[in-house]
Amino acid sequence: MITLPTMNFKKIYSKEVKDALAKISKSHYDHCIFLSSNSVDIFFEMIKDEHEYMEILHGLSTMKIIAIGPKTKYTLRKHGFKSQVADHHNNNYSMTGINKFLQELDSEIKERHQNNPLKILLPRSAQSVKSNNFINSTFENIELDQVFFYDTTEIKNASNSPVWKKLTKLSNCEGKSFLIFTSPSAVRSFFNIMYQLSPKFYDNRTEKDIIHDLRIYKVISIGPATSRALIERDIAYLESSTHTVKGTLELVFKLP
Repeated sequence: MITLPTMNFKKIYSKEVKDALAKISKSHYDHCIFLSSNSVDIFFEMIKDEHEYMEILHGLSTMKIIAIGPKTKYTLRKHGFKSQVADHHNNNYSMTGINKFLQELDSEIKERHQNNPLKILLPRSAQSVKSNNFINSTFENIELDQVFFYDTTEIKNASNSPVWKKLTKLSNCEGKSFLIFTSPSAVRSFFNIMYQLSPKFYDNRTEKDIIHDLRIYKVISIGPATSRALIERDIAYLESSTHTVKGTLELVFKLP
């Protein structure tokens, strides 16, 4: 199995981030929802740079921490925080599942006749806007702060990477080759890097041509947002019913 690095992570030190951290230290939020293990690692790296580090940690300890998916829960545990996994939708960790989770939470608050709205922080990647993953839903009883803590950029000098060089020789390998995409950003970055690796060869050729040239047997998508990025490129795919990396691998092992 080849794991291809496609993105670098860039922390965003914005006024919105500083305001969110200040709110945490003052116990403003009731919940914090982490959507990925990357968001967890970057969040904790960033708060270490803050003068109010201990206050932020204390504020976080008073909040209910919710992890989207088992890997995110595991990463939170590494940082010393227990979390509840939002797994009420048959392991649907896509944005559809997250929206349903928030809608159910909204309904529960309404049924309890709670006077004050639930205040939730959602640390996010700025790529969520480009990937159409930003939550635009409105809630009666939830105040949702989606704050961009980081952005992603394509890796530079992929041509010097041994794993990317190995990929270019994939068409010469015997047996079936599968290509797994775990995010819309990974889809965009993968094809941009391929065009950079072989600009002359892929000039005026489509992403679908690249898949054909690599002799990929099946393309696997981790979830709906990633699938939309593949549809835009006219690439046939299979979508994992469980939207995790483990789910995509289980799908591969089931295929004939």
